[in-house]
Amino acid sequence: MVISLFDLERMNHYETASPWTSAPCNFTGEYTRAVDAKGRFNLPFRFRKALPGNEEEKYVLTSSPEGALALMPYATWLENFNRVRQGPPSKERRQFLRMMSRASHEVTPDSQGRIAVPARFLAAAGVSKKVTVVGVGDYMELWNPESLPEISTSPQEMNEQLSNEFFR
Repeated sequence: MVISLFDLERMNHYETASPWTSAPCNFTGEYTRAVDAKGRFNLPFRFRKALPGNEEEKYVLTSSPEGALALMPYATWLENFNRVRQGPPSKERRQFLRMMSRASHEVTPDSQGRIAVPARFLAAAGVSKKVTVVGVGDYMELWNPESLPEISTSPQEMNEQLSNEFFR
């Protein structure tokens, strides 16, 4: 299901979508999973446990700026969308919000904890047989495992300013 601007307009964007928005998620680590012929993979159990509250699991899948896919709890996606929406009205802002809405897809794990990713999303991220799920705090990134090693994990290659901010 693609979330449209019309659907979002019908919601009261400035209310919290669920208790998840008040409690931070903590997705950390990296897990590689097989992707089946239907585009499904098992969401890491540790990531499923990272969600606060007893609400139904619901996520939004979208493209990330670096070419991976971003998978975030629905409430996080809605909070991010609303934050951008609160800025001053402009053609660029409307185009960005429209693009984010069109490029996003709501997913819910099945009874076995699998997420079904539409083929167009997998193709855009270059994912076929395997996917690496990387925790990035309040969301997850889905990478083609062969592309991920290109991203440096060496402490010596980190941005010093960001490193100092993180480790202060």
